[in-house]
Amino acid sequence: MSTPTVSLYEFMPYGAPELREVARKYMVRAVLVGCAIWIVMFLLSLGTGVFLSHRPKETSVIVVPYRELAAPPPLSDTPPPPQVAIALPVAPPTVGVAVPVPDAEAPPEQTIASQEEIAQTTPGVESSEGPLVVAPPGEEELPKFGEYVYVEELPEAVTKVQPVYPEIARDAGVDGTVFVQALVGKDGKVKDTRVTKSDSEMLNAAAVSAVQHWVFKPALSNNKPVAVWVAVPVRFSLH
Repeated sequence: MSTPTVSLYEFMPYGAPELREVARKYMVRAVLVGCAIWIVMFLLSLGTGVFLSHRPKETSVIVVPYRELAAPPPLSDTPPPPQVAIALPVAPPTVGVAVPVPDAEAPPEQTIASQEEIAQTTPGVESSEGPLVVAPPGEEELPKFGEYVYVEELPEAVTKVQPVYPEIARDAGVDGTVFVQALVGKDGKVKDTRVTKSDSEMLNAAAVSAVQHWVFKPALSNNKPVAVWVAVPVRFSLH
């Protein structure tokens, strides 16, 4: 008589009982950890946004010297405002009545002064047998260094004189740029100079000497020449 065989699988439950027992616990733990991580990330992003909103913002400011500003457009180009016609009240016509007036008396006879008499009473005029000599007008009023002058057109260089490179600077291998402020008069000639910035003092004298011989088209204000200070860069290069 044969002995029946029993398989071990008949007594074991279906599936993995160990995993089924801890699956619910791990699932709850994973959900809680995920929620905690999401809440922490949300709080961090919210705090970062609040911190950045209260952080002072840096603004960049560009300061432009008034000497480098371009002249505003002339006011003459703007069309004038339309004129409004005003109707004046018309008075009714009246009948004029003639009023007698005394006769006007002629002024007494006068004599006209000669040129010599005018020359003796007028300052700056000399009397001679030839034509009269008028004293020259006073000197041109020049703006001080740094004084603002309104212009519509800035001066333009017509004749530029190249500077003479100083031997001491050439031997020392010194080059650079010298910024010279030149006072351009009404006749376009340089009246005064000032060195505002320089890469080397050995180049200042040569730069000033060259700029003093420059000739400009004078600046215009209301279509009239005016004296104004203008910046002139003078470059020295060994190459």
